[in-house]
Amino acid sequence: MKAAWMRSSMLLAALLSGAASSSVSAQTAGEKLFGQQCAACHAVAADAPMGMGPNLRGIMGRSAGTLAGFPYSNEFKKGLAGKAWTAAQLDAWLEDPQNLAPGTYMMYKQSDAAVRNSIIDYLQTVK
Repeated sequence: MKAAWMRSSMLLAALLSGAASSSVSAQTAGEKLFGQQCAACHAVAADAPMGMGPNLRGIMGRSAGTLAGFPYSNEFKKGLAGKAWTAAQLDAWLEDPQNLAPGTYMMYKQSDAAVRNSIIDYLQTVK
């Protein structure tokens, strides 16, 4: 009886804590995924130096290939010329960069839409 009560109490506490912090959890999940899958090449801190990839701070709405000081490949520029980074554009890019800009340097691909969406949700908060 006591064990059943403790399990019920623990379950209720877990559910309540999850409901209270769902938006924080979503950002934390995206931030964690970004750290695991993107941060080796990309930074998001305001004054971070360029890495192998451009700094992604403020990427939403920015025209692709326009971050000053980053040497984008000709393939990248050709494939994404005139396109702005929207959630849909980032989703297509993260799913298969080579599909949008054949020959680009970015080799990362993410087939899991939930992972892509979490990363994109996080990037939308980094302004």
